[in-house]
Amino acid sequence: QYRAKAVETINTSFFQGMMTPSWYSDIDLWFKKYLFDEQVMIALFNYCYKKSALHRNYVQTVADAWAKNGIKTFSDLEIYSEKQSKLQKIKNYISKKLGLTRPLTEYETAYIEKWTIDYNYPLEVIEIALKRTTSKANPSFDYLNATISNWYERNLKSVEDVQNFLAEFKAQQKNIKDLEKKSKFNNYEQRNYNNFDNLYANFQNEEDN
Repeated sequence: QYRAKAVETINTSFFQGMMTPSWYSDIDLWFKKYLFDEQVMIALFNYCYKKSALHRNYVQTVADAWAKNGIKTFSDLEIYSEKQSKLQKIKNYISKKLGLTRPLTEYETAYIEKWTIDYNYPLEVIEIALKRTTSKANPSFDYLNATISNWYERNLKSVEDVQNFLAEFKAQQKNIKDLEKKSKFNNYEQRNYNNFDNLYANFQNEEDN
């Protein structure tokens, strides 16, 4: 009864009561294949209808994507939608910071999904990486990905972890530069001293002669 009511809701809401028999067969197949509950199936058609893409191939593509993300119940769909909304905001923010006026490519989007979903990094961590691109003439997603992946591989999980790591790295670099300067200074002093000794020796030889 619930399923029949859902199918009838789809018919009246999106097909003005004129849904063809083949749609009934497809919907029945998708219920069995994806194990969607009735609310998810209605939401699926509503999503495609709002995209002005209410045709089988598109509906099937969206259904596949939802299923791959573990959506079965309406609660699952709400969690997924929230994540997608958050992801879209991050994508817009990164595009703005990098001065991009074009849509992100598939590969660039995959990078952002990796940082936010796989690495579970908040926008604040990504922001630190973005700030480090200011010294680059043409900052790229490859550079950002190398930076953020390096932090993840070092098991840096929070903004504080990243900031502490960068502070320690900066201190180490300063120590290395200080040691190099000291080494150069010592070599210069030693060289001058040796030159003075040689000059004095030559002067003594001339005096003896």
